Amino acid sequence: MPFILQEVKDERDFDEILPMLYATFGEPYNSLRRWFIPVHTTVEAAIESYKMRNIKSWKQHAGIHWIKVVDTDSGRVVGAAEWEIRQDVSPFHEPLKAINASWHIEGSEEKAFAEKLLMNLKGFMKERMIRSHIKLEQLGVHPDYRNRGIGRLLANWGIQKSDELKLESCVESVPFAVPIYEKYGFGNMEGLNPDMTISNPSEKWKEYAADDLRVFWMWRPVGHDYRAGEDRI
Repeated sequence: MPFILQEVKDERDFDEILPMLYATFGEPYNSLRRWFIPVHTTVEAAIESYKMRNIKSWKQHAGIHWIKVVDTDSGRVVGAAEWEIRQDVSPFHEPLKAINASWHIEGSEEKAFAEKLLMNLKGFMKERMIRSHIKLEQLGVHPDYRNRGIGRLLANWGIQKSDELKLESCVESVPFAVPIYEKYGFGNMEGLNPDMTISNPSEKWKEYAADDLRVFWMWRPVGHDYRAGEDRI
């Protein structure tokens, strides 16, 4: 079954990519999905909102590159990834700008939780990736097509681009994906268990915070795969 790697050039590709990613992030369970793709009414509406946000960012930022893998027998998109080339990095001592998780219901506890979580994640990476770099924002392979080298194809696009531009590369990984990214040449540098502490949390907030929200900073140096005991930030 032949697969081909293509860079997304037409926004209509997102009609297939985003539903595929939603399914991917549910199997196995990815605890971050509900915070990036919340379902308020229907799954279809949630995916549409997520799609429009991604299209907007893709159009506005020249450094964002979406890559897809197509099964040439069926024409189906079976994997996709978003890579962002970050040549201009703000100084780590600059304060973070507040995040408005506008895709959540205004005034809801869910929105407040999402914003605190995202500030944790953004601050964690900002303090560590202080030089120009390429970041893997998201990657998914449809559950029916796993273990066929598709993830490697998607990862290699960014790795080759980082080597070409002489840049470091990184990804925030959920726990179950850490061994996969290690196979792709990234080192597991540090973990973050987001601090979701607030005064007088509700039962709902406690339920949200009880989920496994850990992420791991995976890093690849310029020009070669990570070598434990040799490579330093």
